[in-house]
Amino acid sequence: MNILKRLFGGKSKEDKKDVKVKSETSYKTATISASDLANLKVGDTISFGNPEEEEKTYEPKWLKSNENPYNLEVFDCREYALKMTSTTKDPKIATNFLNLRESDGKEYIGKFPENGAKCEVDLNFDTRGKQIQDGIVYKASAMEEKWDIYKYVNFLFFVRSWTGELVYFSNYIPTEKGFKVNLIVLDDSKIEKEDPFFEFKVVEFLIHSHILGYNVPHPIPKGLDKNNHESILGYSFSMFGNKGQFASYG
Repeated sequence: MNILKRLFGGKSKEDKKDVKVKSETSYKTATISASDLANLKVGDTISFGNPEEEEKTYEPKWLKSNENPYNLEVFDCREYALKMTSTTKDPKIATNFLNLRESDGKEYIGKFPENGAKCEVDLNFDTRGKQIQDGIVYKASAMEEKWDIYKYVNFLFFVRSWTGELVYFSNYIPTEKGFKVNLIVLDDSKIEKEDPFFEFKVVEFLIHSHILGYNVPHPIPKGLDKNNHESILGYSFSMFGNKGQFASYG
């Protein structure tokens, strides 16, 4: 059964319904230990090693839950994320990227992803009461950074930095501890029946990594072969660039 319902126009279908992700059945994105998390401030990042870490070579491999601070099996993508350089032979793409650096995101107000479908979720973020101000929330400064994020009128806009495509749109509800998201709009054609919550995990990751500054594992589709390391690395870098340092099916 298709879990989505079109939000804007189009034909009505009986098998398209709003997806409601209840808190007791929602996925959880593992981050770091509770003790470490308690000492974090908004904007802090968690990394392995020491300040000379960038000089090291990282072997792309799966790390067991007891070999990393996230307490789940993760794939180490740091060799790509930290050392790869994004280039394009198409001058139009390069020009478009540079032009988009001048955008403040206001042109996305009132717009929604293509084939927009409304999805109800249950995502809560503890920022110790600090609220996100309207305007540019995250702006890619190089082509190795794949997302621009804006906030206006209690809505978040998640935009691809190379193309300017509005991929995700969510609400932003202030709470005593921070904020919550209970509505995401996305292109319903991107939802995979075998992994229906994947796109929600992406939005959660983008908030943790790009907005709150936490170095957490990013999600990878269940259909991506665990043993095909090159495919995982390629997906990770093309989707998340230098923010995609660790990947997980969790």
